[in-house]
Amino acid sequence: MRTPSLSRARAAGSLSHRFTAVVLGTALVAAGALATATPAAADPGTTTDRLILTPTDQPTTSQFVTWRSTVAAAGAVEYRLPGGGTTTVAATVADTIGEHTHLSATITGLTAGTAYEYRVGQDGDWTTWRTFRTASGTAEPFSFLYYGDAQISLDTTWPAVVQAAHAKAPQAVGSVHAGDLIDTASNQTQWTNWFLGMGESAMTTQVLAAPGNHEYSGDQTMRNWKANFTYAHNQPSRATIGDLARLAEGDTPAAQQTAAYFDHFTTFAAETVYYVDYQDVRFITLNATRSSGFLTPPSLPACSEGCPNAGQLWIDFQAAWLDHILTDNPNTWAVATFHQPVYSVSSGRDEPILRAAWVPVFEKHNIDLVLQGHDHTYARGFKDTTATDTPGVTNGPVYAVSNSGGKYYELAPEGDNVWTRNGATQVKRGANVSTYQVVTVDGGSLRYESYVAAVTGGATEQLGDLYDSFTITKNDAGKVVTEDGVAIPGADAQRLAVTVPEQTGEPGEFVWAIDGGNGLVDLGVAQDAGDHFRAAGALNPVRVTDTRRDAPAWSLSGQVSDFVSGDQTVDGKHLGWTPSVSENTGGAVAGAAVASGFVSGEGLSAPAVLGSAAAGHQRGSALLGAELDLRLPISVAEGRYAATLTLTALS
Repeated sequence: MRTPSLSRARAAGSLSHRFTAVVLGTALVAAGALATATPAAADPGTTTDRLILTPTDQPTTSQFVTWRSTVAAAGAVEYRLPGGGTTTVAATVADTIGEHTHLSATITGLTAGTAYEYRVGQDGDWTTWRTFRTASGTAEPFSFLYYGDAQISLDTTWPAVVQAAHAKAPQAVGSVHAGDLIDTASNQTQWTNWFLGMGESAMTTQVLAAPGNHEYSGDQTMRNWKANFTYAHNQPSRATIGDLARLAEGDTPAAQQTAAYFDHFTTFAAETVYYVDYQDVRFITLNATRSSGFLTPPSLPACSEGCPNAGQLWIDFQAAWLDHILTDNPNTWAVATFHQPVYSVSSGRDEPILRAAWVPVFEKHNIDLVLQGHDHTYARGFKDTTATDTPGVTNGPVYAVSNSGGKYYELAPEGDNVWTRNGATQVKRGANVSTYQVVTVDGGSLRYESYVAAVTGGATEQLGDLYDSFTITKNDAGKVVTEDGVAIPGADAQRLAVTVPEQTGEPGEFVWAIDGGNGLVDLGVAQDAGDHFRAAGALNPVRVTDTRRDAPAWSLSGQVSDFVSGDQTVDGKHLGWTPSVSENTGGAVAGAAVASGFVSGEGLSAPAVLGSAAAGHQRGSALLGAELDLRLPISVAEGRYAATLTLTALS
């Protein structure tokens, strides 16, 4: 996963039925007034409905378009630049269900970051022209929406939730859906209502959906899913699951059965397990359902000893693939979505197989967001091992469970639930609310905001309330997840280390900051100097301003940590410096030079003054800098070494 900026620092339906604490009721919903989300999935006078845009694996230059028609004849999509000539792409028939033909077309040869117009149909039977925009080829800022289960009240709660979401984030480029879009997969009315609820947003922005257990209800082969959606065929296969593929090698019955499962899984995972790279974010969709109805291949070799467990193998199959695509992720960010949560929220639920197989992969690659559904409650939190010494700051994956429909369950006890029993913490939890989430990615910052869109029962929240929020920041210092109201650390360890005593009653102020940026000081490649390696550079300038009336003395000191590269460590004493002062209107003086400890001494592993001012100094500012001199023993192993220089101000 790439770090932005300067350089690297660095069960089916039966589970639902067993559940006893279900609260079903009429929800009060937020009815946003938004023209672009007006419920309408078909144009009057046409034979077309369920028109939807889904991303290809090359969203900068291509686009999937899928729709349904009452006409069996071949259809097409026409597209153009606004005001330009029209190009026609023939559609293929994805399936015929009842009296409807499901069609899909792939538009290729597009230009990145460009708006296009399109319509679908056939001669004499075209939809109106609508627009879509290809992904930019660069990491431009964008927002997307995240929805939990729609499933229930598809004709009431769901459309109001979607309208409220688009009223809040009208520029969202698409939406991520964590499964259970409908309640019964074979019920065409429910599917039609889901599309009606999505309205124009499905026809003008990208839709990334993961299947839930209800997508199998009455449809074990997910025929309706694959008819309604078109997704990239980059699902797992034996070639992309690493060492796990070895289980299928050999001629033992167990190996032959495993091979049969793998081949069947690859076929079935198509369009249910996939990934998309969109403007510096890798979106990954997983299939967490383990129904034996689809896991078993039509022809399964016999096996009596050491035989694979199909459900476990299906989850391991995806875990191995997940590890593969996260290892190769060229993007700064990664977001995974699936249905059943690894950390369940509702009372009586638990997914130990998913948790055991997938959480280690999420943590290994420090994925950013894990977006889930299934529990008809809300929770968001983290694995305890990613907590830092600063309250409100973590540095690992964020796990979220959301509910966007009109079905509500009860929370497991706050002090005894799947999270607490498995080393995880819920930062926010709640029931009787439906929410939508707006996620904004902007360079090294990811902002997550959850809003109340429907309430029921004893919920105290108000429609439109900001329900939950946090920010993830990535820079040369690494990655941090900060709660609202907590300062973002890590952008500059020097600044965070400062201690400025409170000067009660004194007018004026004493402040300091890195001048012009907090970037990494890169000393480049050390040069062979005979009996040692040597590298040099300059400290990022530090501006100190002191306008206090009585001008007390101050000093700013620095101390460096050891240099570390993997499991190799070099004593920080090898770094020395020569301080300097410029732009000096505050009476500052540079600290004494400190020699590298290569020959003798402690170098900057011991605190040393960068600059100071005596009592009674001028009120003003000074720019402190230093030339750095690093001399390393010739015996140091090769590698990219990094250290942290901590600055502390005293007055």
